[in-house]
Amino acid sequence: MPTAPDALLARLNALARVVADSGHALALLGLGSVGRERERLDRWSDLDFFVIARPGEVGRFLDGAWLAQAAPLAFTFRNTPDGAKVLFEDGIYAEFAAFEGSRLPELPLASARVVWAAPDFPGLPAVPPAPPPPHPAEAHAHHLGEALTNLLVGLGRYGRGERLSAMTFVQGYALGHVLALAAARGALPAAGADPFSPERRVEARAPGLAAQLPAFAPGYAGTPQAALALLAHLEAHESVPPSMSRAIRAAAQALEE
Repeated sequence: MPTAPDALLARLNALARVVADSGHALALLGLGSVGRERERLDRWSDLDFFVIARPGEVGRFLDGAWLAQAAPLAFTFRNTPDGAKVLFEDGIYAEFAAFEGSRLPELPLASARVVWAAPDFPGLPAVPPAPPPPHPAEAHAHHLGEALTNLLVGLGRYGRGERLSAMTFVQGYALGHVLALAAARGALPAAGADPFSPERRVEARAPGLAAQLPAFAPGYAGTPQAALALLAHLEAHESVPPSMSRAIRAAAQALEE
């Protein structure tokens, strides 16, 4: 539900006070738009945070009951061994995880902000450098090959009547590789990108590309049209082997017969 940014930050601070008062934690870290990327915080944001627990105390934070000390809860769902998703009665939605301090070096902390920390909290570890990307030529060949073969497989699934799988292959997998190729040639700026969800904020990062998304992802019944639109886009920007172009168009045409 839409929520005022100030209300989100206030709830995060209230949760930090509960964690501090428990005596069983070292820190509460805000992530993403309530972490170090607060310029992205808006009425559609939610709360993402980590609780850094003292040794042996993680379990008490994975029991979502503690959150009710900050505000009444409407729903809780333990979605991973380390975390949960919760909805407060006032509509604020949150996702969190709890870890012992010894696991700090392995956590994704690039967007983390210390909301509260105990005096003996060692601080955030230095963010390790990202691993070197694959060789540009290898990455390009991978994304182009995957995009084209996903289109062909997806059309085959559609013809077999597996329309949900077809939509996933064409409007999900293939589109993802098309976005990766757009990013590689600079048509999808890295600024504002989410390393875990490449499709995030495409509309703001590349309005021209975003204008084509309705054709690339028209929905359950539109997979053949989506495949042709994606193929045309690839042909306009990449060196598509003619054999793959012919095969994809032939498969799409066969669906019309």
